[in-house]
Amino acid sequence: MNNSQLQVYFKKNTSKSPLIIFIHGAACDHTLWLYQSRYFFNKNFSVISMDLPGHGKNLSKPLNSIKELSNLIKKLIKSLPNKEIYLVGHSMGSLICLETSLANFKEIKKIFLIGTSYPMQVNKSLLLKSKTDQDLAIKDMINWSLSDRIKLNGANLIGLNLPNLINVIMSNSRKGLLYKNLSACNNFILNKNKIEDVKTPFTIIAGSNDIMTSKKNSEILNDMLFNSNLEIINNVGHFHPLESPLEVNDIIIKNL
Repeated sequence: MNNSQLQVYFKKNTSKSPLIIFIHGAACDHTLWLYQSRYFFNKNFSVISMDLPGHGKNLSKPLNSIKELSNLIKKLIKSLPNKEIYLVGHSMGSLICLETSLANFKEIKKIFLIGTSYPMQVNKSLLLKSKTDQDLAIKDMINWSLSDRIKLNGANLIGLNLPNLINVIMSNSRKGLLYKNLSACNNFILNKNKIEDVKTPFTIIAGSNDIMTSKKNSEILNDMLFNSNLEIINNVGHFHPLESPLEVNDIIIKNL
């Protein structure tokens, strides 16, 4: 399914099924949600995952800001007939969800922010490295993002070497994309007056070992939002949907 600048992967259940929309993070694609898409479809949800512009198989021109990316999500939501929608965003995707929440769509019943913080300040050396040597920046991000447990055993849960899998996903990004994404995160400014008027409930999912978006910063954002609760997954770094897919799925189900 192609929706203008979005490459959309739509697994439709019944016409009355609730819909979950998954939004990936920097230099990733829809495969980040492999285990969530299958699980929630089998739980009688309709599921949308996507490749944002310039990501995965989406050959559209990459966008420069969180607001521009959010506008695509808002356009997608307006095109859908579903009356019960849940947004789930990881890292950069969580900022897209935050910006989208300002539209106060009555169809959105809950928003899940995974690996999030506000502001999402990017390490200056990483930002520079992503501009000059994207491949090296990706390796640094993977090293910082994954817990020691995952780096040691390669994530036996999913039968793959997770550091290698994430490296393949991110390395398939076109050159310059990671810098655009990280800059968009670093430059994102949330309208604090508008966010105070957002009554949509949030659940924030944080990893206890997440260096990229720390638990402390997730706690700060949780306190900022009008109606939000915080869930912590122990011994997990920044790639929660792949590091601990069962725990992520359980938390989402519990908080729907």
